Amino acid sequence: MIFFEDLTLFLYNLTLVPVIMFSTLFFLTIIGNIVLGKETSSIFSKKKKKPFISIQIPVYNDMIATDCVKHCLKQNYPKNKYEIIIVDDSTDKAIKSSLKTYSIKYPGFVKYISRTHRTGFKPGALQNAMKITKGEFIVVFDSDWKPPRDFLNKIIHPMLEDDEVIFVQAKQDFVNLNQNLISRFAGYLLMIYHSMIMPISNRLNTVFLCGTAFCLRKKYFEETGGWNIKNLTEDADFSVKALIKGYKTVYVNLSVPSELPTDVESFIKQQMRWCYGVTRTFFDNFVNILLSKNMKITQKIFVSYLTIANIFAPVVILMTLFGSISWFLGEPEIFNLADFIDLFVKIILTGGFFLLGLFTFFKEKNFKQVPYLLLCIYSVSFLLLVFNTIAFLKAVFNSGLYWFRTPKSG
Repeated sequence: MIFFEDLTLFLYNLTLVPVIMFSTLFFLTIIGNIVLGKETSSIFSKKKKKPFISIQIPVYNDMIATDCVKHCLKQNYPKNKYEIIIVDDSTDKAIKSSLKTYSIKYPGFVKYISRTHRTGFKPGALQNAMKITKGEFIVVFDSDWKPPRDFLNKIIHPMLEDDEVIFVQAKQDFVNLNQNLISRFAGYLLMIYHSMIMPISNRLNTVFLCGTAFCLRKKYFEETGGWNIKNLTEDADFSVKALIKGYKTVYVNLSVPSELPTDVESFIKQQMRWCYGVTRTFFDNFVNILLSKNMKITQKIFVSYLTIANIFAPVVILMTLFGSISWFLGEPEIFNLADFIDLFVKIILTGGFFLLGLFTFFKEKNFKQVPYLLLCIYSVSFLLLVFNTIAFLKAVFNSGLYWFRTPKSG
């Protein structure tokens, strides 16, 4: 018994080290955000010439897509300088019929394209839509996003200023953050990414596409190979390949409202897909990242960190498991001052994610979310760690994971 107690305690301390290392990276993210964080101004372009833009809206059985189409119709961009393409993979006949009416009501301005199969899922549908896409710039919105009227004018500005910019990514906002604990935690994770990670990425030129609310330069998009329909996160895969080729990427603080998952199944499956996809992006492109002559060492390090960071999940699971076993196997003892100090130090050293969340709320001026963040960390996060561990290991061994579309409630 003593042997097993010592063994589990040793393994606990062994796994505690990388957890502290990851926590330290969160601390460094805060420092980096203060020192390096830079948000590109999302002002209107003063250039008189407006390029032609194609808006693509991928849909799969989401009636809420009609709201997205309506917001795109209201853009204050010249109507003869953009088009809307509804990329519909729906199987629901009522939804297909409803969406198709827009192309009848606005012929030439709104296009409708549908498939009889779902090969490649969303990236496959977008790739198929390229044959009717005429814009030199492409904007993509998921069906639940509601772009503000000035979106096109603002998102295109950095690309008109610099011909080497391959894409511009906008910021995600939320219409249902406070709906329940699941929507809150889903939103917190995205808030941290957009408010803390993206500004640093913008400074280092390591911005990743988020699958929606972005603008692509069509010419460079095609030169980079387009969407990889074999990757579950085609946006991350494309971003890495663009950086390997030496293109510039930009993030703008231009908020676009969207919907968050509100049930456990949708949230977990969405996170598993993202975890699996970005991890596969690391393994599929690591050699090219390492050998790229177009990327700086800082870019290579940060891109590797962003794509392999989910290794954090199995490490935390192991630390928790070994810590719990060693605690149960140990002899009952009364806590003394030294024990309390040791516990306090470990909480501080491993509390980087919580502090990162606090700094995010400070930046977003939303401190009322702090109690809910704590509740999420000690409830939903454990479930997420378990399933992300499964997704990460599947990605490592390339065992495959099914594409899951997050349903939208509207």
